[in-house]
Amino acid sequence: MSNRLWNILCWNIRGFNSSDKWDVVRNKIEESACSIICLQETKKELVDLPFIRNFAPKHFDQFDFIPSNGASGGLLVIWCSSVFMGRILEKHSFSIIVEFTSAFNGDCWLLTNIYGPCDEPSRSDFIEWFRNCNVDDSINWLFLGNFNFYRSLENRNRPGGNLADTLIFNDAIGHLGLIELPLKGRAYTWSNMQTNPLLEQLDWFFTSPNWTLAFPNTEVLPLAKITSDHIPCRISISTKIPKSNVFRFENFWAEHDDFLQTVGLAVPLFLTQPRIYQLNSKVSGLS
Repeated sequence: MSNRLWNILCWNIRGFNSSDKWDVVRNKIEESACSIICLQETKKELVDLPFIRNFAPKHFDQFDFIPSNGASGGLLVIWCSSVFMGRILEKHSFSIIVEFTSAFNGDCWLLTNIYGPCDEPSRSDFIEWFRNCNVDDSINWLFLGNFNFYRSLENRNRPGGNLADTLIFNDAIGHLGLIELPLKGRAYTWSNMQTNPLLEQLDWFFTSPNWTLAFPNTEVLPLAKITSDHIPCRISISTKIPKSNVFRFENFWAEHDDFLQTVGLAVPLFLTQPRIYQLNSKVSGLS
């Protein structure tokens, strides 16, 4: 598998109808160096390519969206066809599921962009749909967005909250066997923007179990929060596992049939370049 790296920008932008907001989103796209953009709460009933050109570079040439219900909700996923081929698998008022195929190595994975409803009965419909997603063991699947649920009462900076909601949400996560991607460096993703603010974590990032094998070096990093009550996040995804440069001798090597021959080939190097040998020995702890 290729050791490739790509980024996703995920953000509840809380409305998307002003040039000031377009400028901010354009800056976050550049800052995140993303290939895929996932936006929630667009409050847009119609999205087309001329509108996307207000904020996204030209290489973002593919997209799909869920229209808002008046001034409420709305989802948008935009991607670069030069990096990923995208196929829409499923659309709801609260989610878009896209199958992405890498243009570089053919790897396939699923992405679900989510905006969880705040009111009933849509809220219960969302949780029922989420719990019944078919997350097969062999699938690489990333769920992200504003779920409008928290997993613990500690996901708030004030006492209170709805304990029943946390139980329902965690039950769905456990039923699917999803793995949470922790947000590095921040405890909350939403603020009510008051002088003494209420803070909550409402934006979440989950993967299927197989994702950790296929893309082991995945992390979620917060970006500076501006113009919205939610923070934008960059999901950085890589197939590369960092490896130590320290050499360690394994005892079982000495039992290999070719051990003496291999060591014999190394002796001339030690005699002609002892300095290199000494430096390697210090690094490996053999000196």
